[in-house]
Amino acid sequence: MKRMSIIPLIFLVSGLLVFIAIYFYWLHFREFPISNSPENWGQFGDYVGGVLNPGLSFISIILVCLTLYTTSRQSMIQSFESILFELLRYHKNHLDNISVSYEEGSFSGVEALGWYITEVKFNFLNLSDDELSAQTRITSSIDEIYAEDVFFSNTGHYFRNLYHIFKHIDESRFLSKKEKVKYAKLVRAQLSSIESSALMLNGLSTRGSKSKKYIQKYSLLQEFTIEKSFRDKLEASGVFKIYLPEAFGDQ
Repeated sequence: MKRMSIIPLIFLVSGLLVFIAIYFYWLHFREFPISNSPENWGQFGDYVGGVLNPGLSFISIILVCLTLYTTSRQSMIQSFESILFELLRYHKNHLDNISVSYEEGSFSGVEALGWYITEVKFNFLNLSDDELSAQTRITSSIDEIYAEDVFFSNTGHYFRNLYHIFKHIDESRFLSKKEKVKYAKLVRAQLSSIESSALMLNGLSTRGSKSKKYIQKYSLLQEFTIEKSFRDKLEASGVFKIYLPEAFGDQ
């Protein structure tokens, strides 16, 4: 950690202060021989103590503050990770609880998300107006899914929990930017390609618009895969341009 590099610097400054104090004493009194008098050595000790004590005391306070900060920060990180892993556990539960039923049968989990993508594809290709903007077309195609809330049960809970996971990471002020990216990558690694694709579509919906900034900031669409014909249609319509380029890869 970069903050810990301050400690060697503090020891260096302490040694330098001691050297300067002794050097100036030697500079002014080097003509005199080394005394055998305890009184003279006592005066030398008073000089060194008087010169160095204020500076060394201040340095000691800095070291105590750094120790307290490190301990406090470690405690905050442990609390942060505890909440993060609990949210990840909820993420798995919410994924398993997503379900959709057709005449052909019922589907849950990742399979249900696959059908979620298929439904968006159908709405985009068959129900949306080609004359409208890409943003309007894709948003209305996804919002139509959420209008039938019973159709895809628990989808909203799944995406909201995922949103709060990245919000929890992003709003942890005691984490450095590098640490936030590390935790975001940890979560990103838990997402399958189908989940990434569903997340990409949800971020363009009215309900999921808040997640768009985290999708872009933490490059959450690196692994998304969509059926080629649908992907080509989305690309030709300019849908992918709604996201910033960094959404699709680490910068």
